[in-house]
Amino acid sequence: MDWKTASAYYEARLSDTLNVHRHALNLAQLPQANVPDRLRQTLLNEAPHAQRQLDRLRKREFRIAIVGLEKAGKSTFLNAWLECDLLPAKAARCTFTTTQVYSVIHDSEQRLEVQAKTEEQFQQLIQDLTRANAQEDLATIRHHEQTLSQVRREGNITIAFTRLEDIRDQLKKYVADECYAHSVLEARLYTNKLAQAEGIVFYDVPGLDSGLAKHVDEAQQMLSDCDAVILVQRFTSLREKELDIIKFTEQGDKNVTIADKLFVFLSRIDSQATPQALQQHIQEAAQDWAQRTKLPSSRIIPGSAGAYLILNQLAEHQTEIEIGSLEVVQAQLQRITGISDPQTLKTIATGIPTLKDNIFEYINNERVNVLKKRCEASMSAILGAAEEIRAITSKNYPENPEDAKRFEEEKQRILFTEWWEHKWDTVRAELQDFYMTTIVSAGESGWGIVSSHNIERFQERYHQVVTAEMKNLREETARKRDVIFAANSNPVFDRTNANFRWRESLYVDVTKTLARISHQLADELQDQALNLVDYMKTLLWDSPQVKARLIENTQTYFILLENSLKVLFLRFARPVAEALIRGPVKSDTRSEIIKNIGVDIEIVDNYYQGNEPAYSVLKRYVKYGSDLLCNPETRSQVLGKNDAVQTKPDSNDPKTAVIFEVDTDLNAFEEYLNQAIFQAAGFDSYCLQELKGLVDSFRDKEGSWAGVALNEWMQGNPKLLSEVPEALRFQEVNLEVSERLRQLSTALQKASRVTE
Repeated sequence: MDWKTASAYYEARLSDTLNVHRHALNLAQLPQANVPDRLRQTLLNEAPHAQRQLDRLRKREFRIAIVGLEKAGKSTFLNAWLECDLLPAKAARCTFTTTQVYSVIHDSEQRLEVQAKTEEQFQQLIQDLTRANAQEDLATIRHHEQTLSQVRREGNITIAFTRLEDIRDQLKKYVADECYAHSVLEARLYTNKLAQAEGIVFYDVPGLDSGLAKHVDEAQQMLSDCDAVILVQRFTSLREKELDIIKFTEQGDKNVTIADKLFVFLSRIDSQATPQALQQHIQEAAQDWAQRTKLPSSRIIPGSAGAYLILNQLAEHQTEIEIGSLEVVQAQLQRITGISDPQTLKTIATGIPTLKDNIFEYINNERVNVLKKRCEASMSAILGAAEEIRAITSKNYPENPEDAKRFEEEKQRILFTEWWEHKWDTVRAELQDFYMTTIVSAGESGWGIVSSHNIERFQERYHQVVTAEMKNLREETARKRDVIFAANSNPVFDRTNANFRWRESLYVDVTKTLARISHQLADELQDQALNLVDYMKTLLWDSPQVKARLIENTQTYFILLENSLKVLFLRFARPVAEALIRGPVKSDTRSEIIKNIGVDIEIVDNYYQGNEPAYSVLKRYVKYGSDLLCNPETRSQVLGKNDAVQTKPDSNDPKTAVIFEVDTDLNAFEEYLNQAIFQAAGFDSYCLQELKGLVDSFRDKEGSWAGVALNEWMQGNPKLLSEVPEALRFQEVNLEVSERLRQLSTALQKASRVTE
């Protein structure tokens, strides 16, 4: 199987396996499925490795990480590989930016992409440098603040090229020039000089010994997500940070050993003093690697990337300064290797062609086996755990969701009905307690209206409305009075006629005032009724069905209240208005009205609660009028009182007399409204009966509320669910297990078909 075929095959299998993983984990995370923790942990451990490999396959990338300590020669190695002295390789640090090299086929695809840091990423770099006490780097950044800021403002750029030499200056600028590179996140070089196969990516991993936490994090991420590793090693024995390379690589690929994908390039062999020193250097390195990772010696290639550039006349002037002239390098290699043939020196002694051949052999042949090893191990672990999870769960739950649904629904409905039976007793008890403490209180002999907050509030509102409406009435009648007086003053003011005409107009306004009072009282009583209904809603978890079944239509309910209150109110208020307003004091009209009104007037007397004896008998006040309040003789003869509670204006002006008489009658009318009509009309009893009727209606609808409770439970009302037993809080728990089990079985079947 070639790489292209293997990639497509394992992409499909990994995709199906991760689909199985998703369904298996969804099922395993349900507590009621009782899946052992070891299986759940297996799924969690294996998924990241499988997902990383799938992501690489989908991108059609084969990632090779180039790693090594700072100044180990990674940049020179990449230059030699690309056969172009592209990246700087000075003795001091000369690369600041992560470089990725992508293999492409066609010249037209070649390009350099530069990704600038965001402001947030740049500030993070400053923080990392500060923590590492990298004062030199910080000083450099401050010195080049203007150009570094310009790079970030310009953002990402793409530069097309046909020859690598064409972008040498731009690449060095963004990778190695300290004026710009600190603001560059990474550079991506797309070239057809990297490898024979498409999709190969070289990752230039930052030096782990740079002192920056950012570089360590980047290296760990890249090594955890690569297919092969080339370590450029300068020294015989591994340094501490190079051991981290082994650790990070093993962490990222648990199913493949580091020996399966590691290549070591022992760089700078031309710096050895003698042939014996070189052989000892190679032997010690091979022994060290074999002991640590069982890496075969064939994976360890000694050489010199710089010598390769020099001998092949690919080196730039700076590289020659760093490494030496062709004659010097050639002589040194001949001396320590014993190879005299110049062509053999280029191919064998430098190690670059040998390493390339090894890498291409790995790419063309070996990597398929490594891919198979990596993928099969992860897939086997995931699919095995998923099969075991399915087998365990199937013992307790059917895979057919319809069967599970029917069984669970029947069981839970029975449990809920049993719970509701007890809950209804609690609801009735709470409503009874609320009713007795808020609306009425019970005496020793049974229920009685001893005190009531609702009735007191209703009566208080009644007095407020009466006061406000009487004030409006006085203002309205005052405005009309002047017009009526003027109309009855030709040629002189007609006292009697003006009094009658004014009272006729006033009586019309009084009738309207009584209607407005009734309307506002209905509004108050409706508010109290709705508040009571709101409380009853809370007993049934704020279900909107409560109000709908107690007060089907708010507007209709208000009209009924208004009509009832108007009937009660007008029965007693209208006769009082008739007696006091329609005719002047001592007029025949007034006397006739008293005769025709009948016993309703006497009922008002029974309920009068004021302190003024002049008002204690309505017929008497109607007969004598203001004299019962202002005339000491009349008060003494009629009431037996030797006082005068009100002073009559001492004026011969007939208009003033008419105004005083009408105002006094209006005051009397307001007094009766406040001190007698509320009690006489039985508003307190009506209010109580209306509220009690709502309570009784609620109690009588047990069957309705049972249905409402069931609906609210099935709809997942959170307030209801907080009260029911644990077994009733998750209506579809077991159904969910069956559904997830079915999904897992389907995914496993699909995965097995791909395997076959």
